[in-house]
Amino acid sequence: MTLKSIRPALLFLALACAACGARASEASAMPPATPTFMATSTLVPSPVPVSPTSSPTLRPVPRTFTEAFDLQPATWSLAEVDNGQPFAGPTTRDGFLVFDLASSNQWAYALYRVHDYADVTIETEMQSRTAGDGAGGVVCRYDENKGWYEFNIRQDQTYQLLFGQWLAPGVARYTPLYQSRSEKITSEANRIALQCQGNILTPSINGVQLRRWQEQKFGLQEGQSGLSASSFDDTPFTIAFDWVKVSEP
Repeated sequence: MTLKSIRPALLFLALACAACGARASEASAMPPATPTFMATSTLVPSPVPVSPTSSPTLRPVPRTFTEAFDLQPATWSLAEVDNGQPFAGPTTRDGFLVFDLASSNQWAYALYRVHDYADVTIETEMQSRTAGDGAGGVVCRYDENKGWYEFNIRQDQTYQLLFGQWLAPGVARYTPLYQSRSEKITSEANRIALQCQGNILTPSINGVQLRRWQEQKFGLQEGQSGLSASSFDDTPFTIAFDWVKVSEP
């Protein structure tokens, strides 16, 4: 178990906030804000009155989707473990959500806050852009009060599945469920996924399913989905997410 300090905050539309995570000892780790422009115009009275009953049609926010990070996403937010070194937040650059972690033992999460999911699959493709011992991953059933499940990989071809939980403001605990190695992890781009269905957690790397884990200790039922990035001893560490897909099995 490892204690980390945290600082939850809002993410993307104004990603000047902070972001999340740290690894268990046996374990083993997004883009610039789009400028806002204001336009002025001269209003000319119209002879045709506007109906008082008319109103704009609001588009529903989807439950299942693929986010390509071409623009700064507006429905995501950030949570962070910074260990006294605040993280400025991920930025969108060239169609990637990029985490630049300058300090050691930083852990940042980008969370899709709009919907909670019980059974869900979250999949992403990511690139490690620096050498080092950082990690990147995906999160399911995130609940600020109860905890979350997380699957991440490192450049040394190790991966881990863990349970994370905020213990108090500024303090997080991570409990490894299991960890191992996989030759499927490459030094360039990797596509990873985590399916949370019932009490079964199923991770995969580059299309290859790994060991299924029957989770009976913590019993999370539903929560938000998201991405994670973390740095350890070797910094700075940069990881970029090309896209993320959220689906319900």
